[in-house]
Amino acid sequence: MPSGRNSSYRKKPLTRSKRRKVRHKKQRRGPVMRFRFSRLILIWILSLIICFGAYLLSRNLHPDKDVFVKPAPGAEVSDSEAENETPGQEPEQTPETQESEAPAEEASEGEGEEGGESEADQPTTNKINPVPESEAKPQDFLAHCAFVGETNIYNLGEDNLLNPYSVYASETLTLENYAKEYVLLNGTTIRILNALNQANCPIYLMFGTESLSTQGADQTIAHFTMLLGSLKATAPESTIFVMSIPPVTAEAEKLTEGGIKNSVIDEYNSMLLETANQNDVYFVDVNTALKNNDGMLDGHLATEDGLHLSLEGGMILLNYVLTHVPPEYQLPE
Repeated sequence: MPSGRNSSYRKKPLTRSKRRKVRHKKQRRGPVMRFRFSRLILIWILSLIICFGAYLLSRNLHPDKDVFVKPAPGAEVSDSEAENETPGQEPEQTPETQESEAPAEEASEGEGEEGGESEADQPTTNKINPVPESEAKPQDFLAHCAFVGETNIYNLGEDNLLNPYSVYASETLTLENYAKEYVLLNGTTIRILNALNQANCPIYLMFGTESLSTQGADQTIAHFTMLLGSLKATAPESTIFVMSIPPVTAEAEKLTEGGIKNSVIDEYNSMLLETANQNDVYFVDVNTALKNNDGMLDGHLATEDGLHLSLEGGMILLNYVLTHVPPEYQLPE
């Protein structure tokens, strides 16, 4: 039997205010989205770090592709072009081109016979090469020049015979890798052709010692001719002085690995003189100033390997440069 208390209990009706409270309690809100500016900055910083890391990785894997430095026109040769073209090799001629060139050759031969002088007898330069001895230039003349080359030029800077900003060289720079190899210049690594882009200072060029230790004079002069052409296109306002390479010691001639014969050096230097005349640039024969009576380099003028110049040898080289400047040449203002 139900008790009187339960039977008398009745549920009171809800008022309006209580109904609203119940509704509010039943409603569930989703997650609140809050914008935090610090997170946006963190994402931006992480993106910069990732992009910079990707650039460094790409530059190390592909050093020949420099996205920040625009190479001068005709200054560099791509890997595919270098593989497909042999230095000094002329393109094949088709029958059509041979037929078209034949009348022109006959006409030129006729003109040569009429003039009494063939094209081969005509001089290719109005410069006197090798440059004869002249009145010595002051020592600060060297500070206005750019010296480009291999280990011998690099050592001139290391021995404090040249200002660091005048030396465009490294111990690993050669005729084969000059388009890709970086040199240290004023604390910055840069390729030599990019560094000399639009330069108007005198440029002294010495290459060949490192290449002749692994290949012949013909192949070395072909690579040098390519470098000279690229340099003339990169810095057309500059005056270029091609320097002969120094001799080596008698001990260096006997080396089974990396040795060079002075006879090969003499052959290469003769080719350098001819190349300088063909390209209308100066030729400075520093080799003659460093040879002894036997046609070799004295031991005290060489480093331990007998292939490169010592401090005393470098001083003789630069003194020869200062006393062999064409009288008509004046430094650009």
